[in-house]
Amino acid sequence: GGSIEKGSEIFFVGSMSKARTQQVGVYMGPERINTDAVPAGNIVAITGARGAVAGETITDADHNIAPFESLEHISEPVVTVAVEAKNTKDLPKLIEVLRQVSKEDPTIRVEINEETGEHLLAGMGELHLEVMIYRINEKGVEVDTSEPIVVYRETIAGNATNVEGKSPNKHNRFYIDVEPLSDELMNAIDEGIINEGRVKGKEEAKVFQEAGMDKDEAKRVWDVYKHCVFVNQTRGIQYLAEIKELLLEGFESALESGPLANEKAMGLRVNLMDAKLHEDAVHRGPAQILPAIRKAVYGAMMLAQPTLMEPMQRVYISVPQDYMGAATREVQNRRGQIVEMGQEGDMSTIESKVPVAEMFGFAGDIRSAAEGRCIWSTENSGFERIPRELQNQIVREIRERKGLSPEPYGPDHYLG
Repeated sequence: GGSIEKGSEIFFVGSMSKARTQQVGVYMGPERINTDAVPAGNIVAITGARGAVAGETITDADHNIAPFESLEHISEPVVTVAVEAKNTKDLPKLIEVLRQVSKEDPTIRVEINEETGEHLLAGMGELHLEVMIYRINEKGVEVDTSEPIVVYRETIAGNATNVEGKSPNKHNRFYIDVEPLSDELMNAIDEGIINEGRVKGKEEAKVFQEAGMDKDEAKRVWDVYKHCVFVNQTRGIQYLAEIKELLLEGFESALESGPLANEKAMGLRVNLMDAKLHEDAVHRGPAQILPAIRKAVYGAMMLAQPTLMEPMQRVYISVPQDYMGAATREVQNRRGQIVEMGQEGDMSTIESKVPVAEMFGFAGDIRSAAEGRCIWSTENSGFERIPRELQNQIVREIRERKGLSPEPYGPDHYLG
């Protein structure tokens, strides 16, 4: 094997960047002993490796290698907290630390809320975010966090046909149908068989055919965005090609915040059935086309049984037989469904599905219920429809939190 020397140039495979080592050494207990070189087979301590993050692969700069393909993380963050530095002087350091933690853990998402200037940290659940906050504090930045907020999705349970969206100048009109996206297409998008983005070429059309669309329709898919699909069912519409990009931009911006509660949309198929466009390009610019298609999508969603989806977690619990009843009650009190129960030696196992919104405080409660004698873990389990009887209340709470009117607008607001 080789060795790493003081002053060596090294290459970071993940970030495709180089650095020079200042010191190299080995640890003897808590003490670091600096040496001129460390041969292969040792755990080496390096200083000067700026830009390195946990999970990085380091090689000799003369033998840099191509990185592995990045892993696709199908689970997306479902709980968000706002994070701010306790001391304002720590703000630059906080930004740097947030950048580091998002590199170290690809399932964490860091965003800046443009309206409030807050830093938002999104993760897989309460525990995941607690660990992240602990790591931020460990890196020398003390932070305050908001109450955790659950991420919801908007979809439809029915269909709407021949919905007309008008541009502000009334010279451009789009006629769309909306329907729930088929399970086959949803699964193909989830599994990465169908890529998100604008659809180009015949090869991509084949993939839609394999996911259950007929040949002609598969060729007419224009865009896949946030688990929603835009299909152009029109023929021979004058000027449509010229406004195609604007049309898809408007479609995508509508999906970013739906009409129910300003949450992202998913699981929609939008079919463009007809369009009437002004012959003069000046009268069909962004200020006309974007609101026309956005209003059509919102109005159609409100006509097609708009539905809120909530994130779910699978919860696995292992407890002694005597505590099984208490553990089961803990799950059921949180709107949880028991999926499977079993026995492993003298331990009982419970597999259940629980809404993420009901999981806050679960760690403490399950410990109390089982008097500390349980092992449990969770994994994300996608989104499911919120029970009808709870939807209005949850929509109202989300809208109130976002400073919106308590009730969502009806279809006439968008289509009038």
